Amino acid sequence: MKKYGKWIARLIAILTMVLVLGGCGKDEAWKKWTTEQLAIDKNGQVIYCVVDSFEKNFYDLDELTGMAVKEVASFNGENKEGENAPATVLEVARLEEDENAVRVTYQFDKGSTCGSFLDTKLYYETVEETFEQKHVFTGTVLYDKGGSITLDEPNKVKLRTNHILVTDFKGVMHLPEDVMYYTNGVKLLSDGIDTTGCEDTVIVILKK
Repeated sequence: MKKYGKWIARLIAILTMVLVLGGCGKDEAWKKWTTEQLAIDKNGQVIYCVVDSFEKNFYDLDELTGMAVKEVASFNGENKEGENAPATVLEVARLEEDENAVRVTYQFDKGSTCGSFLDTKLYYETVEETFEQKHVFTGTVLYDKGGSITLDEPNKVKLRTNHILVTDFKGVMHLPEDVMYYTNGVKLLSDGIDTTGCEDTVIVILKK
């Protein structure tokens, strides 16, 4: 009986790993990314890809994968709060367009975890939560195509359940909802924003 119990436990562990690795992203669009990007889903989970050049004569994928897994294991050891790992390596793969370019893809349980891993600011929460945590302050001015709004008390109450992104990350970010308001310098994309040209912290309020 003990023998079968161990086998069942091992099977459950394997199935759990498959669900974690296979359930990332609605259509795994990140597998087509050729530059550093990240995506946030409706649950606040983040998928982050970094692309770098590694001469295949000096590094193989197994070695690079081992390095990435070791880095994440160390990070999880210092940041794990519950049973679930805050960070996971989803894939290490060479780009079809450039055999010396490698894309390493990670998944994080929330924005702040990804921000900690990248050593940058990255919060995805409701407007109410972000003011409670003092990630944004009263008087902040945001813009839309028609003008600007100030996050005074009436607007904070009106938008309290809308999600807000506060970040210093510079690059393309795919978001789960359309953008409603944003800080200067943000470039709107069909499914997110490009913050490459932003000098200051980016604040974006989504429609939901």
